Amino acid sequence: MAPLRKMIIAVALLATAACTSQPPARPADMDIDFVRGCWVQKEAPGEKIEAFLRLLPDRETPTDTLSGQIADVVTGDWITVAALHFARDGETVAFDAHDMPEQPPHTRIDPARLTASFDWARPKHGGKLAAFAGPAPSRNFLFVEGGGEQLAIWAVDAAPDATLIYQLFDGERDGCD
Repeated sequence: MAPLRKMIIAVALLATAACTSQPPARPADMDIDFVRGCWVQKEAPGEKIEAFLRLLPDRETPTDTLSGQIADVVTGDWITVAALHFARDGETVAFDAHDMPEQPPHTRIDPARLTASFDWARPKHGGKLAAFAGPAPSRNFLFVEGGGEQLAIWAVDAAPDATLIYQLFDGERDGCD
């Protein structure tokens, strides 16, 4: 009877330790801070600016969200084409893009799940890649690639009969932060 009692006590102690232990640290690949900053999209290096993007801490929740808007300035007017809200923990993104139907929050996924099968899921500039998927049964994805001085954001509607790729932004750091 004593060995059984010892086993029950050991299991209880392990269960208690599991409940009180700290969650594991977030992996470095979940870091989304590479999107933070001010960005410009140009026709070509040194050419006319086509769009602006500022992704900075949200004033209401400065530690929780990086928020911003992509503004098309080609016509001389400031036209918002997309709004983005990245959770600072890298887990989710909410976005609303002018050319796409309203999107529910997307959850971070491992980009390797898609890059092996789809050309549109591969990095364009060789930087960090973050991939987000809409809730099931959605076939909508958001990809963000950046690091250093480049940032690209594209949304994909991978419907069974056609894949539509929306390049939301592809630009360089502007330096307002």
